[in-house]
Amino acid sequence: MSRIFGVLAISLAFGAVMAWPLFALPIRPGWIGAAVLLLVAAAVRRHWHTRQQATGDDPGARERQSWHAMAALAVICGHLIGSLSQGVDLHVGGDNTLALDNWTLIGAAAIGWLIVRAPRMEKDERDREMSNRGAHVGLAVMTLLLIILLLTLAFAPAALVEWLQPFVLGNVLVVLILLSNIGRYAAQLIGYWEAARPENSDA
Repeated sequence: MSRIFGVLAISLAFGAVMAWPLFALPIRPGWIGAAVLLLVAAAVRRHWHTRQQATGDDPGARERQSWHAMAALAVICGHLIGSLSQGVDLHVGGDNTLALDNWTLIGAAAIGWLIVRAPRMEKDERDREMSNRGAHVGLAVMTLLLIILLLTLAFAPAALVEWLQPFVLGNVLVVLILLSNIGRYAAQLIGYWEAARPENSDA
């Protein structure tokens, strides 16, 4: 289970770093982030292929989907949170490249899925169970986050409410959607991890 939370934390942190480059970069941070996402996707595909050849215990199609979705959405979410925290204009064509960088990361995540996906996207009873678990967790996370947002809008200082202009609030809602889906896929991966434990095997 620690691997799941480790990948999640690294992905969120990586996305945030792409929004807050610590040194001058010769190219847009989004391109660097996209290159890293694609290289990692290729490395993961190779790792899973090696596991399949060696032991046959590589993740199934739906588990692969959960791994990729959690990590990719965490990178995008971390970048968007880091961008919003700077309080700058995030419109495409503004005084920064943060919006373009975020869209670049989204594009790389989509291409990364084409790299790591299984040839056949089959689903069995276990996959359906994990999907249901993830849906429940995702709904719970979204409900909790919306309650927090509503309380913030109701009781926050006027300066914060004024900052939450429609465009900013729209991006905040995107963050909430991303976080709920990250929770969904993390819950699915925890379910796969629990099912794979020796005490839960049929042997």
